Amino acid sequence: MVAALRRPIEGPAAWKGSDFKSKDDVAFDLGPRHVAAFDAAILEARRQGLGIPAIGASRYDFATIGEDIDALKRELLHGRGIVLLRGWPVEKYSLDEIGLLYGWLGQHFGKPVIQSGKGDRLGFVADIPQPGKINRGYRSSAELKMHTDSDDIVGLLCMRKARTGGLSRVSSAISVYNEILATKPHLLEPLFDGFRVHWNGEEAPGEPPITEYRVPVLSETQGCLSVCFGYKYIEDAFEALGETPSALEAEALAYFNEVAGRADIAFEFQLEPGECSFINNYTTLHSRTAFEDWPEENRRRLLLRLWLKAHDARPIHANLRRYYGVDGMYAEQVA
Repeated sequence: MVAALRRPIEGPAAWKGSDFKSKDDVAFDLGPRHVAAFDAAILEARRQGLGIPAIGASRYDFATIGEDIDALKRELLHGRGIVLLRGWPVEKYSLDEIGLLYGWLGQHFGKPVIQSGKGDRLGFVADIPQPGKINRGYRSSAELKMHTDSDDIVGLLCMRKARTGGLSRVSSAISVYNEILATKPHLLEPLFDGFRVHWNGEEAPGEPPITEYRVPVLSETQGCLSVCFGYKYIEDAFEALGETPSALEAEALAYFNEVAGRADIAFEFQLEPGECSFINNYTTLHSRTAFEDWPEENRRRLLLRLWLKAHDARPIHANLRRYYGVDGMYAEQVA
């Protein structure tokens, strides 16, 4: 087994949900000068005839709001690891325009990477299951457990919210680690040792359906603690392999999941239309409550998702980097 870290971690990323009174504590409100910068960007996009497909292939320099963007980036990478941007003019532009604008802003934090075998660099989070296929959680209305996504930064921009439910929940992985260290330190070893993970049908060509290597839930590289956690993908790997986790592994996974979702650890909020969250995917876990959607198609819940590989790369475990790939998790499937 890999030796586990055995010291508590302090700093701004070691927050608890109970530290925040409301979204105001993590929010940055976009004002007239930010919207003016967005207007200029949209005019340029219209001049060039650009839309969502141009994400990653084009750039826009938000020079007039550059200092604010830099401050938000520092908070994501070296601060609490979560920021909430409020005031996106989602009703002012078309979906194609707001998607490109969102991607252009995200590119100042990192490179938008591929999110699926379709080669998309902007994900559409909505309840649109595909019959006969293994559907990822973001394509359903079901509750999602605490998990991480892919690469350094994850962004979610709310275009429309559900009729009821669909609340966002985030937890500091640093605080989860600290809590396990303080209460059940014997469970850290299997988390640092890691588990094989099931791709659930979206492995890159040449890769087996289950990773041949262990992906650590917790890992330390050059003094940086990072997290990678997908309970279902780990369980699916055990089942497909015809194996069962040891008693210690099962207890460690269950306790990690329990602590991450605990009321004093997790921070719960509703993303309203025009609000966007960015989180550091190596220090922050996220989940979502179940929701009931609107019957009308044009009112149904819709969020836009970015996965970003930060320009200032965080040192991470070699198996974590292998799992996330060079250009997203599925780059080899795209020409």
